[in-house]
Amino acid sequence: MATIAFAIRFGLTFPWKRTLAVLAGSNWPLLAAACLINIVSLVAKAEAWRILLGRVGAVRRSTAQAATFVGAALSCVSVSVSGEAARAQLVNQRDDIPFGTIIASLVVTRIVEAAGLAVFLSIALVALPPWPWARYVGLGMAAVILTGFIGYRHLPWKRLEAGKRGATYTTILGMLNSSGRIGLAAAIVIATTSWFAQWLTYHWSIAATHTPVTAAVSLSALVVANVAGIPRLTPGNIGVMQGSIILGLKAFDISAVDGLAAGLALQAVQVIPILIIGLALVGRHGFSRFLRAPVKPLLRNTPP
Repeated sequence: MATIAFAIRFGLTFPWKRTLAVLAGSNWPLLAAACLINIVSLVAKAEAWRILLGRVGAVRRSTAQAATFVGAALSCVSVSVSGEAARAQLVNQRDDIPFGTIIASLVVTRIVEAAGLAVFLSIALVALPPWPWARYVGLGMAAVILTGFIGYRHLPWKRLEAGKRGATYTTILGMLNSSGRIGLAAAIVIATTSWFAQWLTYHWSIAATHTPVTAAVSLSALVVANVAGIPRLTPGNIGVMQGSIILGLKAFDISAVDGLAAGLALQAVQVIPILIIGLALVGRHGFSRFLRAPVKPLLRNTPP
């Protein structure tokens, strides 16, 4: 109740006219560039997933790309895991890959995306430190990444693969196994590229509203928004993203009006083009079918 009361009070007292005026005066070519680089980020995300899934099954690039965009579009209008379920269903339908294999690939993709984020942040904190001692944090992260890579190279893969531990476990190990480390490294590099494109999306979207922004400011906004969006409390994290952007920019003495305008511009950049692409790929009826499809039957079809 307290949260609802706060939301109502915020909606009634916030200077919306000033915010809308800021949005109306946005740099539209820069917003268009942000839309394009956001699409590039999703293309890179899909390619990293295709590489991982291709280590244990034959998946076409067009299928991985279509599934990723449709899944992202569904995530814009849903608070559940409908987006991930749609990715799995689309790949299963088009390339006849078992659900268990696809689910395992999505798990490994999360690991690779986290590794890509760590690599991206370690580079960004050293090159664009948002606070005085950020370079030391970046160097520390780089040391941890290097240590993790060395440990990965020396894991006892044969012992890990020994015994009967279920098809999903075996599939995950097959994707992570160091015998094919070049492919895994390529997936991490592409995931890092995806995060770099996401940072540009944030930076250009915020700058388009004429909000005073530096690379360090947009980097902080990227981190805060992604951490706040993990629980997926609302469709497309609407409201959550704006609140996190306001808080992230407030640390750099940027007003709430400018922060909200930047958050709304960013939301439009990340949602509207992806929804259009998702609908173009599967049509309105196909989109609705994926949105209504229950997730539990999909999980029941996943082998142990």
